[in-house]
Amino acid sequence: MSGADRMSRLAFLLAGLLLGANLLFAQPIDPVSVRPFHEVALPDTGSAPASVIAPNDSRIAAEVTARVARIHAEVGSIVKAGALLLELDDADDRLALTQAEAQVSAAQARVALAEQRRRQALSLRQKQFVSDDAVLELQTGVQATEAELAVAQARRAVAARTVEKCRIIAPFAGVVLERQAQVGALATPGTPLLRLVDLAPPEIEAQIPAAWADELPQARDLLFDRQGQRYPIRLLRLSPVVDMTARTRIARLAFTDPTAPAGSSGLLRWTGAGAVLPAELLVQRGAVLGVFVVDDHDRARFVPAPDAQPGRPFPIILPPEALVVTHGHQGLTDGQSVTVDGAR
Repeated sequence: MSGADRMSRLAFLLAGLLLGANLLFAQPIDPVSVRPFHEVALPDTGSAPASVIAPNDSRIAAEVTARVARIHAEVGSIVKAGALLLELDDADDRLALTQAEAQVSAAQARVALAEQRRRQALSLRQKQFVSDDAVLELQTGVQATEAELAVAQARRAVAARTVEKCRIIAPFAGVVLERQAQVGALATPGTPLLRLVDLAPPEIEAQIPAAWADELPQARDLLFDRQGQRYPIRLLRLSPVVDMTARTRIARLAFTDPTAPAGSSGLLRWTGAGAVLPAELLVQRGAVLGVFVVDDHDRARFVPAPDAQPGRPFPIILPPEALVVTHGHQGLTDGQSVTVDGAR
């Protein structure tokens, strides 16, 4: 075969391949199914683990070293703010208070004596029986005894406060959940005695994924789901800080009516302002996730979904009447001619 014949044969084969490729891309693939976006879209719902917490959950501890003398509140007791919870043995502390009061009385007597001497010196100085230096010395003595009195009064206040700390008072109205104190046991500063939980209306704390947190203030139908029982709630606060480990933000919410008991756990559920598409409609082209729609010229168009995650419903913004490809989308390419299965 001559060189010219070989060149002609090669040109013929190339022309055939190009014609076949053109025919392949020109012909529509198998029909695809489409539905308007407003029909296929789902409500943008979300959920996050949540727990019901009391405004205050305190472990009441001893502030002084003393033996437990009497206990006035047992586990399950409901107490008012200011109620006496338990008493520590204050015998030694009362003796210290008595001693401090005696020191105050002695200091007051010294102040009175120094003041009387100063007045006498002032009277005698007018008659020139006492020098100015002597009067100045007596005035300094008065100031010194007054300072000693102030120190004694401070010691008495400390002793009185120590006696007061032997009476453990409820800082708020609540219920006693635990009792570690035992009559006769020695309590030291920091020793837990009781656990008191506030009776004020509880709040809900939820860990919201950072990617969803911004939509929570605009969300509707906020609910706390506890074992199938749902409680209406409202958003109180949303932390602006993202936890670097969990990538979440803390939200605090309040019950509208009724309330779940403190200590309950469940799910925070909400409905967002937008809409999402089912996960099975998500396709990947290159490194981008998105969805296919069919335009007015019967061509497939790839619409990226920046916030999509594989295997999960994904948010996307489309016109309500946009035709979303619901079947046959896996093999499509952007700009490809398609045949729509059935009437639109």
